[in-house]
Amino acid sequence: MVAKGYKEEKLGDICNFYLGLTYTPKYVDEGVPFLSVKDITKGYLSFEKTKYISYEEFESSTSNAKPKKGDVIFGRVGTLGRPLIVETDIDFCIFVSLGFIRVNDKLHNRYLKQWMSSHYFTKQVDSKVIGSAQKNLNVGWLRNFKIPLPPLQEQEKIADILSTADDKIDAITTQIEKAETLKKGLLQKLLSEGIGHSEFKDSELGKIPESWEVVELPHITDKITSGGTPSRKKAEYFENGTVNWIKTGELRDCYIYNSKEKITEDAVANSSAKVFPIDTLLIAMYGATIGRTAYLKTECSTNQACCAIIFNQSIADPYFYWKYFHFIKDDLISQGRGAGQPNISQSIIKTLLVPLPPLEEQKQIAHILSTADEKLKVLRAKKEKYETLKKGLLQKLLSGEVRV
Repeated sequence: MVAKGYKEEKLGDICNFYLGLTYTPKYVDEGVPFLSVKDITKGYLSFEKTKYISYEEFESSTSNAKPKKGDVIFGRVGTLGRPLIVETDIDFCIFVSLGFIRVNDKLHNRYLKQWMSSHYFTKQVDSKVIGSAQKNLNVGWLRNFKIPLPPLQEQEKIADILSTADDKIDAITTQIEKAETLKKGLLQKLLSEGIGHSEFKDSELGKIPESWEVVELPHITDKITSGGTPSRKKAEYFENGTVNWIKTGELRDCYIYNSKEKITEDAVANSSAKVFPIDTLLIAMYGATIGRTAYLKTECSTNQACCAIIFNQSIADPYFYWKYFHFIKDDLISQGRGAGQPNISQSIIKTLLVPLPPLEEQKQIAHILSTADEKLKVLRAKKEKYETLKKGLLQKLLSGEVRV
């Protein structure tokens, strides 16, 4: 059922489809760019790491592999879709992992791009590739996909509205990237150079301010331990629980205010699970989230894969050291690598050397980094808001619920 004034057309009736080269050509140092699906980056074609083929091979290649300005390129393998419009006049050639669509006078290319970013498109894709081991967007399927088609002038207006939302999202994304770069620079500088120092000394951690010390982690903590898992055989331990119980999958370098699963007080009393206070730092010791952290904003218990660090707040600011663990994450993981799966044991954590600035300086650094975190939080929330708005607009405009 389509809106009044809309038609429902098969894509194959209103546009032409083309695939890239089905063979791997001979590469040269300079020549014509040869792009594959990995060269679709953040909504644009990236020529930064492209390979090249000779001009002779380009000339002899089929026209199916030569997109032109205005064509809509899409990924055929891996991440399917990801449409974008060719904006360049530069000659280039594509591999078979990409395809492109050339529209006729019934279909606006910008409207097509927006439709291919909508659930109307992904729903039809999913119905075809479900259960497939290798996700591959078959052109035969595409030809039979149905697209709601308002008059051409209305297609252009819809594309204008949705493109404005895209531009806003892209602008916020750029702000987020800049804020993340700034934060990374602040981490590097503040956690190694501190604030306002002119005199430095050599240490086991490299050069640090003269007034800083280097100590083993237990020197600044009240406890370093881990939690446990109540017996799953006792269902009553997990029914109507009131105690937050954290698993490593919830450690996403974030604050924790709640848990996905809760256990009872009896479960805590009769198992190795422990309840940790606010301001505890959690670190995933193994598994898919190894090295990730969380900062408790409420009392929580954990499973045994989480290491809990409770700081002595008379000499250590928990937030400062939370950020420090972000800073050393890769090094920490490397220490846990062995013959099998990486495992950051408590013994590794307990022998870590860490910097010890004066407490007041720790708090100043923590405040600066917290401010950077808050800015990122606001920007991410703003981006999510516009993404939700865009999703609603797609639904209403492509269905004809709202006409323009």
